[in-house]
Amino acid sequence: MKKDVERATHLVVGGGSAGCVLASRLSENPGNRVVLMEAGSDTPPNDTPADILATYPGRAMANLDYFWPQLRVRRGDGAYIPEEARKAAFFHQARVMGGGSSINAQIALRGLPRDFDAWSESGAYGWDWESVLPFFRKLECDRDFDTSMHGRDGPVPIRRVPRRKWDRFPQAVGDVWTEQGHAFIGDMNGQFDDGFASVPFTNDGVSRWSAVRSYLPEKVRRRPNLRILAKTEVSRIRFEGKRAVGVDARREGTPLSVDADMVIVTAGAIHSPKLLMLSGIGPARHLSAMGIPVVADRAGVGSNLQDHPSIYVSCYMPPDIRSGEDYIGPASYLRYSSGVDGCVPSDMVMISAGRSGWHAVGRQLATLVTFVGVLFSRGAVRLAAPDPDVSPDVCFNFLDDWRDRKRLIDAFRKSAEILTHSAVARITRNPFPSIFSERVGKIAIPTARNRLLTDFAALLLDSGKAVRTFLMDRFINEAPALTGLMADERAMADYVCSAVVSLWHPSCTCRMGAADDPGAAVDMHGYVYGVENLLVADVSVMPVMPTTNTNIPTLMIAERIAQELLTASSFKKPTYGAVASQTPNVSYATTS
Repeated sequence: MKKDVERATHLVVGGGSAGCVLASRLSENPGNRVVLMEAGSDTPPNDTPADILATYPGRAMANLDYFWPQLRVRRGDGAYIPEEARKAAFFHQARVMGGGSSINAQIALRGLPRDFDAWSESGAYGWDWESVLPFFRKLECDRDFDTSMHGRDGPVPIRRVPRRKWDRFPQAVGDVWTEQGHAFIGDMNGQFDDGFASVPFTNDGVSRWSAVRSYLPEKVRRRPNLRILAKTEVSRIRFEGKRAVGVDARREGTPLSVDADMVIVTAGAIHSPKLLMLSGIGPARHLSAMGIPVVADRAGVGSNLQDHPSIYVSCYMPPDIRSGEDYIGPASYLRYSSGVDGCVPSDMVMISAGRSGWHAVGRQLATLVTFVGVLFSRGAVRLAAPDPDVSPDVCFNFLDDWRDRKRLIDAFRKSAEILTHSAVARITRNPFPSIFSERVGKIAIPTARNRLLTDFAALLLDSGKAVRTFLMDRFINEAPALTGLMADERAMADYVCSAVVSLWHPSCTCRMGAADDPGAAVDMHGYVYGVENLLVADVSVMPVMPTTNTNIPTLMIAERIAQELLTASSFKKPTYGAVASQTPNVSYATTS
């Protein structure tokens, strides 16, 4: 088998939020030859699916075509989690161009200054708040604020729904928050006290602006030095000694190989460490057990997995309370302090959502989503087999630390108390603990059958109190009754530990750190320790996850690393080899 492969200067593995940024920015220099590889489908400007463009994310989030089909994860293995809840369950990890930005709730929050100061203090020197703020400004086009804290010329539009336009449910929840002493904050990306605010979104009020739409428009795609390869899964990074020289992959089942002066991994917090470990970079004992030759012994690869543990409580809304068809997602967001010993202020978040699904039943249900913003528990990603086609073993280890457990139990109680408060209870009915279970996920798949089923169920729910209560108790609610849980502390704790779910913010598995930190996978510029010409530049390099959603911080990371590469300002500068042509090519393996 013979291969003739021309060399790219920059090979970006993973077309999610970070990958789109890197491919766009690096190809601004016509001297670079950039290849972007994405395992999922492309969503070019003239062929973006309607469910991805929609401002309401429920349909895209339920479309299994956009996710890794076999990926399953575990909450944790601790005795505090009931045995049945320890089983692995399907995880919605995006496999589509734009990654999470193409299917997420479009929440455009940066996090708190102390989040990034903590990065620098932990060894990711130069990633403090003052250093990262210019890159937050660079990426955004804020439609509401024109101050020194915000950008107006970036590729990502950011807007908010004014409080006066909130639907009835978030309005009522906001009234309760005010009564509890929480102040309204005009700009949560520039004011960092506790309080609640209108959520900033990555949409223009008409449609979603994903990273692929923002960074890979048609004019960028026409650059002769950029090549985008969708439906291309990378199986391993190739090395000559300690030097990364390219990757082996498959494009729609056909083997191909690409040589590169630099390989940049942007496959996310689950698949970036998986690819590094398959390529021989990771904990040496684990790699040896898998039969993988060790290229670099880095204990931190796959460790330090973090995600925001969350819990849901929902209720039924009468027809006059529901949002219209143009509902764009949660309108209000509360940041508050738990007061638990050992926890920093502003460590918790509650979101009110006046819709819980794309279908008719989802439009009848409102939900409070509460999550632990600053967590202590850590999980891990490990290989389940040395085969690229086998999904990794992922355990979040949620609520392993008692402080996380206590705060989420308290959060459940607070959510229930809000839904039973008179200001909310007078406009809603039937509050219940809600679980994003596999059964709920199957009903949420946007099929004709599910539409018919949910249309019929919605008619019954609206037919009267007796029928609605029967249906909700027997078919919709999969949890114990809310009143019973509120009256029994042990039952409440058991329930929360069995129902805790990810907020789809996996991060921190290839964290930045100092050279003498054995748990660090990359340096402060993204270069992988122990090898040459290999970077990681996505959500996985975060030392600690921010106290909010992760998409905007991920775009910031990619913007900053891209600028360092373009200006050669990092301490480790790549040495590019000679290349044969202006446009990078790939060769497909053939059998003779």
